[in-house]
Parts: sequence; structure tokens; C-alpha cells
Amino acid sequence: MHFPKYTARLSVVFASLFLICSITYKHLSTFLDSKTDIKSRVPSGSQPLANEDALKPPNKSEQICNNFYQSVCKNTEEVSDPTGIVQSDIKGEVEALRLYEMILHEHPAWNNEQVDEELVKRIYTPRRKKMLMESYEWVRKRILLIIEKQSERAIPTQVKKEITKRLETIVLELPPPVSLYSNEPDLFTKNDVYYESLAGNRKVIRVGGAYLLSAKSWFNRVFTLAHEMSHSIDPCELEAANIRVPGYEKLLSCFQEQNHMSQEQFKVGCNKSNFIGEIFSDWIATHIAVQAIELYTSKFKNHEELVNSVINSVKDLCSQESWIGSKSDSHPEAKVRIGNIFGTNPRIQELLSCPNVSKKNGYCTFEGKR
Repeated sequence: MHFPKYTARLSVVFASLFLICSITYKHLSTFLDSKTDIKSRVPSGSQPLANEDALKPPNKSEQICNNFYQSVCKNTEEVSDPTGIVQSDIKGEVEALRLYEMILHEHPAWNNEQVDEELVKRIYTPRRKKMLMESYEWVRKRILLIIEKQSERAIPTQVKKEITKRLETIVLELPPPVSLYSNEPDLFTKNDVYYESLAGNRKVIRVGGAYLLSAKSWFNRVFTLAHEMSHSIDPCELEAANIRVPGYEKLLSCFQEQNHMSQEQFKVGCNKSNFIGEIFSDWIATHIAVQAIELYTSKFKNHEELVNSVINSVKDLCSQESWIGSKSDSHPEAKVRIGNIFGTNPRIQELLSCPNVSKKNGYCTFEGKR
């Protein structure tokens, strides 16, 4: 719901000041605690490697192999990969609120609808929308391929057809017009990206304006879109549609065996929350993110760019603890999402030149533990 025009202006001003102060305090604390020089945040160019030795990891890469979650989340500084950076959620929201405030000052006579229309034009630009749509289509094709490649015992042919149909009918809804998000106008200044099943069998993915301003890394967009798209075929969605997938049962049993979810969460299933849908979507998104990093391998100039691309894929999941708490009935802990589902993926570890820890402990698949 919108406030009256002048109340909205005050709301935006106070919100902006609060967020700016929070960021300033956070950055000052990071600066005082840091013992290393601040690295450049300017995105690097992407030229093919002249020498394959450039991708050989320095000793410091052992840190991310030994504790993936800590390496991704402990350092609050932004890291640059060849495609961009991932700013904190709060930075994206501050930028969106500043744009909103600027429009109010420039056009004091405008009503809420006019202000929103202008805000949408400045955030959802043709360039940003094109970039997102291209990523979206790239992700969808690869999820379809993952489903298609599964064995008959994991996903029977008829079930594959049902899953394919669901994936192909999802629509990425991006304004303008403003009316597209009429039931949630605050989304223009939020980092939220989510999948929603609407009346009339409509399936949509919506993207908050602040996310477009904060997530400049292609690798992050790939993981985020893959996660949301996977919700259309997650165990809870398919259970509601009376679709049974044998491979899903083996995957979830493996998650429980690996302590990624409790016995109670496994037993309760989709009855109380969408925890199972969230962990499944992270798992699918990890496979798609791996493909994105593999595709870019020849363009990394050094091992640091590769590491930063891996980090940026899931960097924004670190902020989960601030908005949902360290424990939740609806989402796995950030440590599980980043460290266990993403960080222990065998191919991620191979790309980072880590020891074969995952092969020793096993990694969950549609066929069970690998």
C-alpha cells in the first residue's frame, strides 16, 4: 500500500538516512577490523587465457576449500568477477530509495502512480531487462536439459513431459507497466526475486528493482533465476499437482542422511513449510551455476577471477541471516545452502582445485548418494 505523496517523501527520506547510516557504520567497522588493503572493485575485463598456468591456484585458495561458507560470507567487501559485483541487499535498496526521492523532488506535483512509472523507467531499463531475459532463457534451457538427461527410473518419461510443460509456461514478469506489480508496489525498491503460482495456472517470476541495482554479476543472476525457476518443479509444487518423482525421493533421503535437513523436516515434508522446496531449488541452481562458470573458464585471466565468480554466485545468500534469522522452518540455514549444497558440489571443488572431499563423503543426486 502507498502512503500519500508527502508522507511518502518523508518516509523515503527517513528510510534512506537510516540505511545510509547503517552502511556507513558497517563499512567503518570492516575498515577498522581489516588487516589487508582494500581490493579494487572495478570489474575486470574478460579476455581468453594466454597461458593455462594462469588458472593454477595460489596457496590462499586453500581457504575457500577448507571452509567455503566462511570464505564467502566472512569478508563483507565486494569482490569483482569478469561480469560484475554483488552489492549487499541494503545498498541496492538505498539506491532505489534515492531514485524514488530524487523523482519526488524533481516532480513535486506528481501523484503516486506517476512517481512509480518514472521509477520503473529508471530501474527497469531496456538494457537491464534484456540482460535478465537472456540469462533467464539460458537458465531455462539448461534446467530442461538436466531433466531430460535423467534415467527412466529417476524421472519417468511421462513425468518429464509434465515437468517440461511447467518450466516452459513460466513467465518472467518485468515492468513497465507499473500495473504488472499492482498487488505488490513496494517490490520496486526491494531485493526480492520470487516464483509465484497464480490463479488460472499462471506461473511467474518477479524481480525487485533493488536486485537489478545490486546484483551486477551474471553468475549471481544465473543462480538466482535458476533457484526461482526450480520452484515450479520442486517436490512441494509437484506434490500439490499429484505428480510423483522417484528421483526426488532418493534426493531428499540423501539430504536427510547428509544432515542437510533434519529427520523431522524430512518426515513432515511439505505439510508445514517449503523447506524441502528451498533446498531442492538450491541444489538445481548449483548445477546451473556450475555450467555458467564452466562456460566462462576460457575467459578467466587468473585463478582469482574464477574464485570471485564462484563466490558471487551465492554471495547474496549470506544476508539471509539478517532477514530470516540463522534458523528457519522455511529455509535451510545459510551455512547449509552455501557450504553444503553449493560448496561441496564435486565440480565446484574441481574448478577450485580442492581436494576430492565430496567424492569421499558423497554428493546427493537423483540416483541417491554419488
